[in-house]
Amino acid sequence: MRLRKIALTVGPVPVGTAYTWSYPNSDRQVYVVPTYGLTVVGRDASNIEVRRVFEVLRFGVHRTIGNTTPRIVGLSHHYRYVIRRWIPTYKVHSFPSREDGAWQVHGNYLIHDGPDDPKTQLYATAGCIEICGGPDGFVAFNRILVQLSGTTQPTLALQLKEIGDSACMTITYLPATLPAVTLR
Repeated sequence: MRLRKIALTVGPVPVGTAYTWSYPNSDRQVYVVPTYGLTVVGRDASNIEVRRVFEVLRFGVHRTIGNTTPRIVGLSHHYRYVIRRWIPTYKVHSFPSREDGAWQVHGNYLIHDGPDDPKTQLYATAGCIEICGGPDGFVAFNRILVQLSGTTQPTLALQLKEIGDSACMTITYLPATLPAVTLR
């Protein structure tokens, strides 16, 4: 059975703010980065369009060992990718999370769990899309993908794998201005 198409779009206009630290090496400073809307669009089993927006981190503050100047990282230009892989073993590196797994967008750019509350949980990112809201924001995100795809696999693990393998999902990054490095 062919799965139904799902379109993800990362918006260009900030919808809020998040507090973060420099990644992968913290300089013990707290930074402010904007959050954006990630719109999920698809059709359910009755062919009715379903649209849901999730708040996400899009940009992060990057700092490596030996580099004292942090910089903003993330995809800011117009890009469109077909998502072809679910990584069930992925674990968030910057904060303890119970919501494992990630969607591979391109190279090391992933979609995975983010802060339940982006102003009280300090997640750090190197430009991945991090799903906010919770508890279980990333779980809710994955549930809507399962609903929209039409997968009939018997377990969530097999459903997510089938979605990734099927290439039924795309993500479009609308152009956004890179934010400035801003301390809280």
